[in-house]
Amino acid sequence: MISYRKDFKKYLVDLSKRQPSPGGGSAICLSFCLGLSLMEKAINYSITLKPKTAKEKNNNIKLKNVKAAFKKFGNKVYPCIDKDSKLFDKVMKTKGKKRLVCVKLSEELVCDVAKSAQKVFSLAKGIESGIKNNIISDFRIGLESIRVSLLGCILNLEANSTFFKKGNKNIGSFKKALKRWK
Repeated sequence: MISYRKDFKKYLVDLSKRQPSPGGGSAICLSFCLGLSLMEKAINYSITLKPKTAKEKNNNIKLKNVKAAFKKFGNKVYPCIDKDSKLFDKVMKTKGKKRLVCVKLSEELVCDVAKSAQKVFSLAKGIESGIKNNIISDFRIGLESIRVSLLGCILNLEANSTFFKKGNKNIGSFKKALKRWK
């Protein structure tokens, strides 16, 4: 088995340092991607390799469609692990209108992750019954990681609202979604 620990070490060390980035936004994106990957694993194990019944064939179609959608969300959010850090670094280095532009871009990134989390929840609920029992824990752990990402998005937007004295209109709807998906 491959050891992945060393590849994550620099990120984790940098995340723990007294420096602005990587920070919460980057960690939100990483959590999202970890959760999505676990859910994809559960889907992969739940796809029947040689379906015999119409029910198995329909379940496979449903699982494959959701897996394809999850891939798109992952491809969208994965680059944001670094993108958020770069944006926040610009926020800390700029002033005035340039800073506000960077804050807006950072908030848009976080809102995109939150909206992706909401879509993942909707899709996940539609396939959960088709996930095999021996892998359902990975699926649910993945879903909880997505939930943590949504919570992180809310906390990030609230902190920015306080720090930059500029509210975000999406916080309320994200909070409602978080309660709905408990």
